[in-house]
Amino acid sequence: MEQKTREAMLTIVLGFNGTGKTTLLKQILQDSGQRALVITPDCVEWTEYPENELNTKKDYLFTGINRHIFNPETTLKRVLLFKKGIILFDDCRAYFQDATAPEVRQLLIRRRQYGVDIFAVGHGFTQVPLVFFTFANTYILFKTVDNINRRKDCISQNFDFIKQSQLYVNEKAKVDPHFYRIINN
Repeated sequence: MEQKTREAMLTIVLGFNGTGKTTLLKQILQDSGQRALVITPDCVEWTEYPENELNTKKDYLFTGINRHIFNPETTLKRVLLFKKGIILFDDCRAYFQDATAPEVRQLLIRRRQYGVDIFAVGHGFTQVPLVFFTFANTYILFKTVDNINRRKDCISQNFDFIKQSQLYVNEKAKVDPHFYRIINN
């Protein structure tokens, strides 16, 4: 009997402040039925969820949604130990640079084997490191104000459609500031 291979998701969520990214993501995480680890740059958002420092084996056994405040010394090594669930990198440009750490690349490449789906969240196309675009299979676009053309070389599929979608979403957001479009790559 042939075993089905699970497709691992990497969703890039883009939108200006106040467009509804966090509200939508909280709903997606709650509806998923999976456990989720939200990585944040500081302690001011996602405060309704318990903070998890991922110090011990027991810390990885949580259910529901936990948050982890990014620590440049420890987070990436600890996140690699997280299996079977969702990892959400909120405001990822605040702690990831374009020269992404090998641990991030390993996580992106091995996410299916780890049983991990990933969300990378930023305020615009230039606010998410390049390496995430290489592996993205879904985009959620809210209103953005930066130039998608600066990511043309790394958005390999559907670039023109994504560019047109950005224009469409920005136009719709003039009437509904929380308007968004989901694009499956």
